[in-house]
Order: sequence, then structure tokens, then C-alpha cells
Amino acid sequence: MILSNLQSSCLAFLFCILTLTLTAQKSPSYDPVLNQNPLVSDAYKLLDVGDTEQALENFQQALSQNQDDLSARLGQAMILAELERHAEAFESYDSIVQSYPRHAFAWNGRGLAAFNMEDFDTALQSFKQATAEQPINGFFYETLAWTQMCRGDFSSAAMSAKTATLMYNRKSENSVYPQLIAYFAYLETGDLSNAHASLKYAARNKPHNRWPAPVVDYLTDTIDAGELISFVGDSAQETEAHTYIGLKLRAKQQSHLAKAHLDWVARNGDARVFEYTLARALNLQDNVALLAPKADTEAQ
Repeated sequence: MILSNLQSSCLAFLFCILTLTLTAQKSPSYDPVLNQNPLVSDAYKLLDVGDTEQALENFQQALSQNQDDLSARLGQAMILAELERHAEAFESYDSIVQSYPRHAFAWNGRGLAAFNMEDFDTALQSFKQATAEQPINGFFYETLAWTQMCRGDFSSAAMSAKTATLMYNRKSENSVYPQLIAYFAYLETGDLSNAHASLKYAARNKPHNRWPAPVVDYLTDTIDAGELISFVGDSAQETEAHTYIGLKLRAKQQSHLAKAHLDWVARNGDARVFEYTLARALNLQDNVALLAPKADTEAQ
């Protein structure tokens, strides 16, 4: 699943502006709409027409005039995240939550930047804060579940994924990814009953004739791995396909075959998708597990 999309981020930004007086407490009298710098207004117009470079320059100019300009800081952070300049994006989002500690969108952005840098402890703390500030948000719980998977905390990942589905449903939204997370998390904990229930739910609610429906079909043995790959349309989908093939083989204890797919993702995958980072994290966990007995033997 794609980690970020600038268009959806802008929509989220607009939502944050509308709810800012309810969530940001440091300066409750500040109205970022009424007090918006013309540079910032123009920057968002530039984003609408796809001129990201000039928009970023505008945001940075606005911040040079007033480093506390929330609208400019949010715009800067979103663009930096989109450009995969994760350390800089983290700094931008972190500066926001320092001033607005109840800004749920900024906490989630901070978490995504940390996740992309594979700092899962910081990502976990950020996503927990985001869900605390805005609990009825499926995506926030989904990001939390991905992070818990990367940390090897599979029981918590399953619970967060289930909550993500519940929150998506409460807003009449739909995503099968939380159920895929829950499926593999339950397999990791040996809870086959809930694993099968999660996959069955995903099969009932998969999108019609579009991605990731082929992933669900592959996991339910409707199609094989080769057929799944044949549905791939871009690098993000190819990354997801190899990850889910690897996860399925891993669950079947076919470690050598699974590693080939997860290794491919770790080396060649599209870093924009959560599955890329998950594959890297699982590879690291498995490598540590393989080294542990050797280390014990040497210690003796």
C-alpha cells in the first residue's frame, strides 16, 4: 500500500485547518486561514497544478519570514515527504507537534517519516499519539499496525489492524490492507481461526477488478504466484506482489523460497509502499534469528 499521496495529503491538510481550533491548543486564537501569508496561498495553488518545486520554495520563503507559520510548515512537510526527503520531513512535522501537541495529522506525518527511516520506536510513539488525538481514523490505525508488524509485535498488529477496519467502516471507507495485515499477524501468532476469518473478510470486501484484488485471490489460492505477477502494473504493485508471495511462503515454512522474494523487495522494491519496509524488517528479524544460535555456540 502506498505510504503517501500529495493530493490526499492536501485534502487532509484542509481537514486539519477546519479542525485546528479544536485540536491545537498552544495558540487557540490563531486562525491560519485568516492570517495566511500570500506566499502560502500561492504555494497551495501551485500544488494544485503540480508545480511542487516552486510550491516548496514559497513555503520556505514564508517560513523564513515566520517560522511559526503552521500552514507553511504543513505544506513544506508534505512536499518533503512526497520527495522522500524523510529526515527533513520528520523535522518539519516534529516542529509542528512541538507547538501543536494535539495535531493528529502532524503526528501521523512524523510517524511516516520515522517509519521510512526504519526508526520503528519513534514511528510507534508517533502513530499512537495520532490515534489518541483522532481515534476515528482508519489510516492512522493502519500505519500503527504496519509499524507493529515491522517490530515483530504481531499480536498488537492484529488488534490495530482490526481497529483500522472498524474505523474505516465507521466513515464508510474501505481498505483490505488491514485485513491482510491481520491475516499474516495471526498466522505469526498461530491463531489460525482468526487468520482465516481475516482473509475471508478481505475476500468479501476486495475491490472489483482492481488492485489489490489479485493479491487477495493469490492468498485464497484462486490464482498462483505467476498469475499474481501478471497483474502487476507498476513498481508499487510489483513490490506488494513479491512481498505477499514471500509472506505466504514464509507462513508455509518455505523459508528459502520466501527469502528470495523478500530479498528482491529489500533490494529492488518501491520504497513508497509499506510492504517494502516490512520486507526489509522481516529479513533483518530472520537474519538475527539465524545468527542467534551461532552466537550462543561461540559463547559456550
